[in-house]
Order: sequence, then C-alpha cells, then structure tokens
Amino acid sequence: MTTPIAVRSTVPCFYKYSSAQFLERLKSVLLEHKLYLPTLDQLNDPADGRPKLAVLESEQMVSFLVAAMVRDNPSMSKADRRRHTMILQHNLGVHGMEFFHSELTRLLHRDLESFRVYSMSKRWDNLALWAKYADDHSGYCLEFVNEGPLFDHAKEVIYAEAFPMDVTNREHRNGYWFFMKKPEWSNEEEVRLVRPRTPNNVPGVIIQPEWLARIILGRGMSAQNERQIREWASERIPPLQVVKARFNQVTQGIELVTDP
Repeated sequence: MTTPIAVRSTVPCFYKYSSAQFLERLKSVLLEHKLYLPTLDQLNDPADGRPKLAVLESEQMVSFLVAAMVRDNPSMSKADRRRHTMILQHNLGVHGMEFFHSELTRLLHRDLESFRVYSMSKRWDNLALWAKYADDHSGYCLEFVNEGPLFDHAKEVIYAEAFPMDVTNREHRNGYWFFMKKPEWSNEEEVRLVRPRTPNNVPGVIIQPEWLARIILGRGMSAQNERQIREWASERIPPLQVVKARFNQVTQGIELVTDP
C-alpha cells in the first residue's frame, strides 16, 4: 500500500490565528522576527503527528525488534542474536501481541515528542478559526507571504482516516503522519511546517522580516491590546501593516478595514 504524500502548498499567503492571551509571544514575532513552534503535546489534537501502527504478525514483530537491536548494537554476535530472539519469542507468548503492539506504539510516539509543528491556514476569513483559535474574534491573525526557504517546506495537510504505518516497511517511515489529520478537522484548511529535533531542541525559528506581510486584528480585540500591538508594529523594522477585521451583516462574512 502506497503511503500518502503531502505536497508543498502554492497559495500566495499563509495565516496564523492566535489568542491575545500571550502577547509577549507576539512581541517576539514582531520585534525579534522569531516564531515559536509547539511540540506535538502542545497541539490540540492528541493524535496529531503520531502514526497509528499496523498490527504485525508475531514473527514480524520478533524480526523487527531483533533487527532494531542489531542496528543499535552492530557488533552483536550471532549467538546473542539467537538468544534475544528466543527471549522475545518467550515474552511474546507470556504477554501477548497486544502488549507488544502497545509498547511499540508508546516508544515510537515518545521518540517523536521533540518534533515541532507550526500550523497555519490558507485564508484569513475563516469564521470558525477566528472563533476557535483567536479567542472568539478577540485575538489576531498573522499573514505570511509564501516565499523563502522556510516556507518552501510548508505542506498541505491531508484529511483522511489514519493510514496504518507498517514499521517493517521502509517506505512507511517517510514522516507522512505529520501531515495527516482526520476529516473532522478539514475546515481548518491547514498548511504546516514540521521541524525535526535539534541537538538543543530549540523552540523557535528566525524568519526574514519581509515574510510577515501584515497582522489582522480581531473585531472583538480589547482597546488595550490593540494599542499595544499597533505600537509594536510601528516599532518594527520595517513597520508592519495593521488592519482590523469586522463582520459585514449584509454579506455575513469578514472584511478588513485599515483605519486605526
């Protein structure tokens, strides 16, 4: 079975909806040009970035685990390999496949914990995202231009039921699971960046100032937060354009106004 393939997004801009609850993080984006990338545990979908493993036959499980031991210990003798094979076969008979499957899932998911994901959307006028991620329209939305080496790696999320990963199949280890979510999330129209683990697990990434085109303020943002954001935007080098969203009762959609 062929694994799903995430493709690079070609839309001109990406949008990041955020609450105004943690404005210091926005200050870092505006004045230091630094984006914070959450870990998998900080995402709101507990299945996000974690593959669902295909159930193996007992012989496949033993062969896979022995092969993993050999990779970690290339000097392992044939006698040790046979001994570990016998131990695994015994333990498999004692604990059962369900236990081994659960443990393998836990270990793989633990190994993925240090990966970081930056989620964006394809449009700024998604009412559901303003309500959900921008704290009921009181937050903001960052508009990024789809250019530069960072966004060359921005790929569109595939909305489909989980594709079972066969750990014994090398073609299934291409990281496709980072770009798959269940269909009920499809209204987010997500594009995302995935950053692999680094030696120091640095949470941020520096962007070029021109990659951030403007900031859109939610129609329900407090006057205090709006003043603060406009002040930071004017201090930024170069200054950042600030616009505000408002709801059009006639079209029942969001439109933008540029006046303070």
